[in-house]
Amino acid sequence: MLTIDSLSASYGSIRVLKEVSLKVPAGKVVSIIGANGAGKSTLLKSISGLMKNSTGRILYKDRNIAGMPANRIVHLGISQVPEGRQIFAHLTVRDNINLGAYHYFKRSNRLEIKERMARVYEMFPILEKRTKQIAGTLSGGEQQMLAIGRALMGRPELLLLDEPSMGIAPLIVREIFNVVKQLNQSGTTVLLVEQNARAALKVAHHSYVIERGEIVLEGLAAELLDNPKVKEHYLGG
Repeated sequence: MLTIDSLSASYGSIRVLKEVSLKVPAGKVVSIIGANGAGKSTLLKSISGLMKNSTGRILYKDRNIAGMPANRIVHLGISQVPEGRQIFAHLTVRDNINLGAYHYFKRSNRLEIKERMARVYEMFPILEKRTKQIAGTLSGGEQQMLAIGRALMGRPELLLLDEPSMGIAPLIVREIFNVVKQLNQSGTTVLLVEQNARAALKVAHHSYVIERGEIVLEGLAAELLDNPKVKEHYLGG
């Protein structure tokens, strides 16, 4: 579904990604693990059109989307859950979810939007209870659920998740990763960026390790869980 070929990206004179190549097959969960500052978030921003200063190819269903505006990429079926959630704190939970459907928000799609919102509430029942609550008053875990729900409203075939466990209690982290499994089982392809290597490797089919902007290791996620280097540097020995 997604093939990245020799992707490089820079912030000014600082080169963050260096000839990165990877593949995300349709129907799979692929994780990218690495330390803070390794280039994980920059990679997702490049895919979703938020990072412009890049070279190389980003093929989505054999179409090169490198340099394409973010709003067009969303139309193609790619949604991103950004690092730090980035919800609209002054709006209600319901309004935040509705905004995920902005690119097809019209009268003729009201039924679909209603059905998609119902699925989000089914996945995250606490959001339905909080539907009229101001989003900025939610807990960190609830805000992460809201950010995922908003992204799911965008009709994604490929979901990009950027550090979904950051700043969240372990119990909620487990719940969110269970949702990732459910989404994948229902047909959504997932590219997951995570510092929590153990959680990411347990949910993924295939995984890549990125260090200083370069892919240094890849393989089946189950095999990387037993890899000595991964254990030493990312799993606590």
